[in-house]
Amino acid sequence: MEKKKLIYDCDPGTDDSVSILMAIGSPEAELLAITCESGNFRASESADHALRVLEYIGRTDIPVYKGTDHPLVRKYPKDPYCHGADGLGNHFFPDPAISVQDKHAALAIIELVRKYPGEVSLVCSAPLTNVALAFLIDPGIIPLIRKLYHLGGSYGFSKYAFTNATGDNPMSEWNIFVDPEAADIVYSSGVDLVTIGLDVAFNPELVNIEPWALKELEKNGNPASKYALEIIDYIDGNNTISDIGLFINGPIDTTLMCAFLDPSMIKTEKIRVKIDTSDNALTTGMTIWERRDHFAWKDIPEIETAVTIDSAAYQRKFIDALRGPYGNNT
Repeated sequence: MEKKKLIYDCDPGTDDSVSILMAIGSPEAELLAITCESGNFRASESADHALRVLEYIGRTDIPVYKGTDHPLVRKYPKDPYCHGADGLGNHFFPDPAISVQDKHAALAIIELVRKYPGEVSLVCSAPLTNVALAFLIDPGIIPLIRKLYHLGGSYGFSKYAFTNATGDNPMSEWNIFVDPEAADIVYSSGVDLVTIGLDVAFNPELVNIEPWALKELEKNGNPASKYALEIIDYIDGNNTISDIGLFINGPIDTTLMCAFLDPSMIKTEKIRVKIDTSDNALTTGMTIWERRDHFAWKDIPEIETAVTIDSAAYQRKFIDALRGPYGNNT
C-alpha cells in the first residue's frame, strides 16, 4: 500500500492531539511533519503540546515546526473551549526533551511540498495562518499540493452549523474566526480544497463515539487508544452544554483526519463561499454561501465541502488508525 504523505497543520488541544496519534498510527498515512498554529492556543503552546504527545507515543523522529503566535492582522482571541489545565485534557505529561525545529512552519510547508510535488496533502484542523503565509511567500506551491483538507466553516447543511457555532459570534466557526484573512487567502487561492464544517464535524447525530466503538478502542489496548478514551471522557465530562445537555463526546477534529484517510466516508458538494473579513461583530469569519439562483455573484470562489459523513465508517476508521504501530512506547 502506498502511504499518503501529509503535513498536519494543527493547534493541539485535545482533539488535535488525538488526530496526531491517528496520523502516526494509520498504515495509510506518512506524517512528514507537524506545523503548529495559533488557534486553541498560541503556536508556541501548540508546538509544546505536540512535542509532549510525540514523546508519550515514542515518535520523537517526527519534526514539529512552530508558526506565528498571532493571526495575520488581528489580535489573538482566547479559545472559550476547555482543553484542561495543561491543554491536553489534564494529562500533565513531563516537559519534552525534544524541541521544535528552527524553521518557521510556513517555510517548512513550502520546503516539503516542493520536495514531493503533487504528493503532499495538507490536513489542517486549525486556523490557516501558516498556510496563508506559505501561499503568500511562494504561490507556486499551490498547484503542487495534492489536496488541502480543512476543518472550517459553518455552511448550513444542518442546523448544527449554527446551533453549535464555535466562533465568538453567532455565525462563525472558530478556525475561520481566529484568522479570517488567512482563511480568505487559502479559500480563494484555487488550491484543491475540501472542507468539513460544523454542519458535519459538530453534528451529534453523526459523530458521537458510540458504545460499540468505545469497546473496540478498549480492545486495542495500546497507549494511543488509552489516551483517546481518556480524552473522550474528558470532553464528555467538561464541555456539555448545560441548558440542553447536548454535546459531542468525540474529538471533532478527528472527522477531518478520518476523511483524509478515507475520503469515501464523506459526501461533498461544490458551493461558492466567501469569508467575511469585515469587523462586523455579528458576522466576522462567517463562511457566506452564495446560493442564489438569480443575480448570483459568479466571482465568489468555489470550494468542495462535506454535506454528511458515514457515521459507522468514521468510527471504524477512528478505531483502526489508533491501533498503531507507533514507536517504542507501544
